[in-house]
Amino acid sequence: MLKEDILALTADDVRLRLDAGELIDIATLLHAFWRYDYDAAKDGRLGLHALLKSGLHSDGFFVSRILLEPERMRRAIALMMVDRLKKAGVARPDYVVGIPDGATKLGTLVAEIFGSQEAKMKKDGKRIVMDSVVPSGATVLLIEDFCTRGTGFIEAAKEVKNQQPSVELVPYDPVIINRGGLESVDVDGVGPFTVLALVNNRIQDWEGEKCPLCEKGSGVIKPKVNDHNWKLITTAQLP
Repeated sequence: MLKEDILALTADDVRLRLDAGELIDIATLLHAFWRYDYDAAKDGRLGLHALLKSGLHSDGFFVSRILLEPERMRRAIALMMVDRLKKAGVARPDYVVGIPDGATKLGTLVAEIFGSQEAKMKKDGKRIVMDSVVPSGATVLLIEDFCTRGTGFIEAAKEVKNQQPSVELVPYDPVIINRGGLESVDVDGVGPFTVLALVNNRIQDWEGEKCPLCEKGSGVIKPKVNDHNWKLITTAQLP
């Protein structure tokens, strides 16, 4: 299929394709997912690889903003997330929060589908902070776009509990892609959260001084800083 064909699909058609395990293929067609081409490297096209927010180097990267930009795609993924949560026994939460910035709009749709209220978080510099008041005793579901080591989820969970200690956080971390292989995220003083992913797709990462791609001569770049960097990394190994 071509990008135009994907964008023409209905939300139900997208769900069928995602159920068939095509999410990574669709994300790649939409230029939302990149993976280092080891075959091209053997031919001398060493290209670039990703510098993650954690400081680790990686051979894959996912930009949820691009994947979730089409409303039909966003709705299909939200519907699938709610389906997975219900199958896991999760009842309708009082509030749903999409962790910024990647899952903000996704959280809006998940709240709508569940019939829950939406609470907002925002980025304040490099910090994630609450931008809504959640009442005492409410149940709150946090939504993520992807999971590597759970850093963003842990920060968001702690922020919610700091603002309102009596809220009950739903013990799941729903994500589109689990790229780090985690089965659960442990939040100190709060508890464990089971990672509930639409797709488990392990991507390798390394400390910079141990990066085999650097050793081969591949350059490293922050893919998400701007559109220019994303274009550079996705085209660096083309013939």
